Amino acid sequence: MQVHLSSSHIGWGTSSLGKDVDELSQCVDYFRNIAGRSGKIVFMGHSTGCQDVMHYLVGAGKENRAPIDGGILQASVSDRQAMEGQLDEEQRSNTNKIAAEWVAAGRGEDVLSSAATHGFFDAPICARRWLSLASPNHDGEDDYFSSDLTDEQYQKSFGSLPKESKLCILYSGKDEYVPEHVDKKALVDKWIGIVKRGSGKVDEKNSGVVEEATHDLKNNPEEVINGLFSRVVGFVSGL
Repeated sequence: MQVHLSSSHIGWGTSSLGKDVDELSQCVDYFRNIAGRSGKIVFMGHSTGCQDVMHYLVGAGKENRAPIDGGILQASVSDRQAMEGQLDEEQRSNTNKIAAEWVAAGRGEDVLSSAATHGFFDAPICARRWLSLASPNHDGEDDYFSSDLTDEQYQKSFGSLPKESKLCILYSGKDEYVPEHVDKKALVDKWIGIVKRGSGKVDEKNSGVVEEATHDLKNNPEEVINGLFSRVVGFVSGL
């Protein structure tokens, strides 16, 4: 099933991870209660959907959400580091300053101008969500996947997965939003290690870098797309 949340399409820039996972929890309850239905429920998130998967499993209020059997992270990029590759330091600093001032003034839900955001995102984005993604303090709610986060920060996310939910990490090998200095394999291996140290469950066989895959697999060769599909099927079949 593909769910359409309040944040779907261009709505994500004014929504929040908390709202997303509340709606996803309602979806899980719905599917679990359909008469005659049984089986496992797995979330597969793409890009910002990866933040939703992680937030569902480890974010505030996790104990009140309907449990799921697994989560797949496909193209789990850092928005903050993507900005570093496409906006210069002065541009990022100015936008962060404006967003912080608006939040402090109680205007966190106001939408930033396209001039302020330099057209980086293809959707309207409010000051609160901008800082959630791009906080220069590396403490934004959405900042789950940056390569420069500390082990302590990773421990609160990858190291705190619920025991009943297994993770699969599918990192695009040619993701155009990942800076060149990021060692993709080393980063995925680090996440896997932290999951294991936290006694969580991760599919080491199917997780990893999907070679030649771009962010959304658009126009990728058939063998690349089929390779990702086989990993997904392998993961789900093994639950």
